[in-house]
Amino acid sequence: MKSGLGRAVNRLLAPFDLRIISRAGSDPWHRPGAPDILHSRLLPNATYSPWLSDAAFLACYEAIKHHTLVDIYRCYELWLIGTQLVRVEGDCLEVGVWRGGTGCLLAKSVESSGKTVVLADTFSGVVKAGMRDTAYVGGEHADASEEDVLALARRLSVGNILTLKGVFPDATGSAAPNRIALLHCDVDVYASARDLVDWTIPRLTPGALMLFDDYGFGDCEGVTRLVNELRAGGQFLFFYNLNGHAILINDRHPSKHAT
Repeated sequence: MKSGLGRAVNRLLAPFDLRIISRAGSDPWHRPGAPDILHSRLLPNATYSPWLSDAAFLACYEAIKHHTLVDIYRCYELWLIGTQLVRVEGDCLEVGVWRGGTGCLLAKSVESSGKTVVLADTFSGVVKAGMRDTAYVGGEHADASEEDVLALARRLSVGNILTLKGVFPDATGSAAPNRIALLHCDVDVYASARDLVDWTIPRLTPGALMLFDDYGFGDCEGVTRLVNELRAGGQFLFFYNLNGHAILINDRHPSKHAT
């Protein structure tokens, strides 16, 4: 590519390392403690890469990429969902913020809709790890602070965020909006995700989405198990994007909103 955008894309992707589980052959495997959750090496054949020609996304991603552990594919999906949320009533909630990368990217994507993006985190690491989790033990990802998030928001000139520090929803749920258009769940473990989902479901508006960041990865079987339980319940339209996202869409009927 010789255009300015093309050069920017090349600089952006040059250090990017696609994370693929390294396994000999393609035989299924599982982690100890989760024999029913099978994995195999994934290498999709699709090549269309629309983010490479989305200048607004690339500019935002360049600013947030060192503030997130989420790869460019999942970031772009979150960005696209945000740009379409203008048609869905309610605000956005991200729980599991770390240094604010995806939260600020989401806030930038929904600016035109006037939505608030609530960013909730303990800022002291993962909580509620338990027997359903195969890798996390608690306390991981503690290398972040609320100020990290606010500083990034200032650099991106986004003013539509609200940060909540503490365990969600136990300590901070009462401060969150009562009508949710999008939940971005990135809490890594079963019990934390379960409590978050139980809080969120009554507050989902028609057409709202719950997006689980950890569905596709071998160290987050607790979240995978929870999503599979929700899928089996039949309340939501479900699909699994091989980039590692599970998406549940509230497509059946208006929620009975909590008071």
